[in-house]
Amino acid sequence: MKNQQELAAISAVIALINSEVSSPEYIQPKQGNPPHPYAAYGRQLTMQYRDITQRRIIKRSR
Repeated sequence: MKNQQELAAISAVIALINSEVSSPEYIQPKQGNPPHPYAAYGRQLTMQYRDITQRRIIKRSR
C-alpha cells in the first residue's frame, strides 16, 4: 500500500511539473521605436570614422 501511495505522489508531482513546462504563456516582445533615417546616417558616419581612424588615413598635424 505504501509503495502505491509513493508512486502516486511521484507521478502527481511529475505531471504537475510537465504541465507547467509544456504550456508556457506567450509574452509578446516589446516593440522599439521605428528606425529613423538620421539614426542610420549617424551609424554609417561612425563606422566610416572608425574605419578611417584604424587605417590611419587621417593625417595628424604635429
